[in-house]
This record gives sequence, C-alpha cells and structure tokens, in this order.
Amino acid sequence: MARQRFEQLPRERQDEILDVAAAEFARSGYQGTSYNQLLERLGLGKGSAYYYFDNKRDLFLTVLRRCYGSFEEAMSALEQPRKAADYWLFVHRATVLSYERMLVDPIATNLIRCVQREKELLGELTSPDILSLIDGMYETTVRLGQTLGAIRTDMPLRLLTEMVRNMSAAFDAWFISERGGEANGPTPEHTADLYTDAVRRLCAPAVG
Repeated sequence: MARQRFEQLPRERQDEILDVAAAEFARSGYQGTSYNQLLERLGLGKGSAYYYFDNKRDLFLTVLRRCYGSFEEAMSALEQPRKAADYWLFVHRATVLSYERMLVDPIATNLIRCVQREKELLGELTSPDILSLIDGMYETTVRLGQTLGAIRTDMPLRLLTEMVRNMSAAFDAWFISERGGEANGPTPEHTADLYTDAVRRLCAPAVG
C-alpha cells in the first residue's frame, strides 16, 4: 500500500494522483497501463514516485482500496435492519445504491470491470488487506442476515459469503454489459429486484 509520505501529502494532491491513476487503470487495465507513462501524466519522476509507492502494483492497490473503501462508507450510512422482514429491503436498497453509483461514476465502474476481467491476475496482485476489505463487506451482510434469521445457518459462513460474492460479481458484469452507455438498459431498481430475489432464493432458510 501507499507509503507514509503519500499519506502526508495534501488531500487535494492525493486525490489528484489517485483520480488520474484510477482513470488510466480503468481505461487500459492493469496489464495495459504503462507505469512510466502514468508517472509522466502525474508529473512524477520514478525516483520521487518511489517515496509514495513501491511500484505499479502498490499504486493499483491503493486505487482499489479507495474505490472499495468509498463504497463501504456509503453502505455503512444506510439504516441497519432490526428484523428479518427488513433485511431484504436493506439488501435491495444497498444494491440500488451500488448500481446508481456505477452510473454516476464511470471510472469506478470501469475499475470493477478491470477487476472482473483480470480476476486471476488480481488474485496474484492483491494483498490480504484488500481481500479482507472486499470479503468483509459481504461477510458482514451475510452474518447480519443470519443474526436476524433471514439467512440460513446450515451452511458454513465462508461458503455462503463466497456464493453471495460470486453472484454479485455476475450481476455487476451483466449490468455493466447491458447498460453499455445506453439509457434503455436495465435500471438499478430492476437489477436490484433480480439480484435480491436470486440471493433470497439461494440463502434464505428453508420454509417448513
């Protein structure tokens, strides 16, 4: 992750560096991004950049952490459900918010695309810190559902979390692909309807 000197930069400069880097990674992917050319765009020499990031991987992970951290912060602002009947409404609201953010923030959307497109490489690149952040968002939601009686408890938590995360990734890819910049693609509300129903069928306790 970023070195301490980067954290000591003014917030405006931090945002400038990460915004430019995010746009480049989103456009070209991790493999297709030239670190040297990116540093040129940022007005950084390789020597001075080393004070902020170890290498391209380090910068990429810093960008990803901000992206997922921002999403986690938005999710935490939602009112938490207190009973099973409210849990699926909470999941639906969180999903709508997620897709709305994709529409208003194309860079974040393309970063998600980059992650999905290069997921095998990402597994090699990603630090435990990033994986913990991503998995933690899903695990927290699943665990909350179990506590409220909305999610089954007859399967291991890790397996349930993996199932939900994979389904979420599939819906993200479908939504991004179907929208394709077109206004007549699936809406956040409709996609959230489909996703919530699918997860509920998969994860809700058996009736009877």
